[in-house]
Amino acid sequence: MIFSINRINLVEILSEFTNILKDNPIRPVLSGLKIEAIDDKIIFTGTNMETNFIREVRGEVNENGVVVFKPQLVFEYVKLLDNETIIFSLQNETLLIHQAEFTILDADIYPMIPKLTFDKIIDIKGRDLVKSFEKVKFSSAISNENLAINCIRTIFSSEGIEFISTDSYRLTYLKEDYPCSLEKELSIPIETIIILCKLMKDLDDIVTIGHNGSTLVFLWKDIYFSTKLIEMPFPNVKAIIAGANFTKMMEFSTKELKSALKKVMTVARTSIETKNGALFEFKNNNLIMSAFSGKAKITQKVNMIKTGEDLRCSLNTKYLYDFIENIEKNTVIKGNAASAMFEVSEFENPSYKYILMPLALRD
Repeated sequence: MIFSINRINLVEILSEFTNILKDNPIRPVLSGLKIEAIDDKIIFTGTNMETNFIREVRGEVNENGVVVFKPQLVFEYVKLLDNETIIFSLQNETLLIHQAEFTILDADIYPMIPKLTFDKIIDIKGRDLVKSFEKVKFSSAISNENLAINCIRTIFSSEGIEFISTDSYRLTYLKEDYPCSLEKELSIPIETIIILCKLMKDLDDIVTIGHNGSTLVFLWKDIYFSTKLIEMPFPNVKAIIAGANFTKMMEFSTKELKSALKKVMTVARTSIETKNGALFEFKNNNLIMSAFSGKAKITQKVNMIKTGEDLRCSLNTKYLYDFIENIEKNTVIKGNAASAMFEVSEFENPSYKYILMPLALRD
């Protein structure tokens, strides 16, 4: 096998695959990047058996062939080169790249990764999809101990797309006006969401999303990306999303609230008893936040417009900050009692809301 490829393109491609390919002690070949040089095509393939990523580019192929290798070290090496074109060649079971030699993996046992046919759900701009994912992914359960919520629940319909995430302590809901040609309710693994956000962060191209059984497919430019879906039932959160009848409503300047929260978080995050927890007193036209860690104490006051009686409760400052960091207009917090759920939203935006459970109130 002998082929050459533009170095800048190669660095970009290797960077993308390092987001997916990790060491696999059980099946080491799955930690490898497969490259097929066929005529004038160079096909890059990576998989962890849950997520598949295939990218096809044009290149100068002098000799057809296949090679599988771990890309991380090659990526670091190629970044240091000044050559405009990088030549790959396979000789005596060794990969040669510009005076350097790299060990290879057994290409014969690399799994076959077919490109699936699918039913199209929607065409959407890549950066728009990432923006929606970013607004909800922070409240997904990161641990895979509870697979049912280790995802973003995505509801595709003719009225738009709804995105829902929860880790059982909080819930984020977002509805976007992106009408779909196919109606589906699917749970996309959070690990897949994180990878897609890296791959499509600045992508202005249109991405086609399609569905095939337990697999979701994404196509853009010269890229094929597919992922297994989580098929465990997602919690029934419709009643929570619909909202309760709240008796107290507080409105804040988001900029002022964020500034005060940042200060309180510096102390709250060091608290051994209730990490990130702080006391919130909604009194008259002020919110007074206080946190104590045993080594430090802090109090911050924020102006607000309040409807309803005063309220005293304990909330996770980091959880609250995670949401308000994503909004631009004023922040609205609704509640009933110290032990009941709170709803946080952006002023006059019912399509984006956040349900936050309080902490045990301590004097």
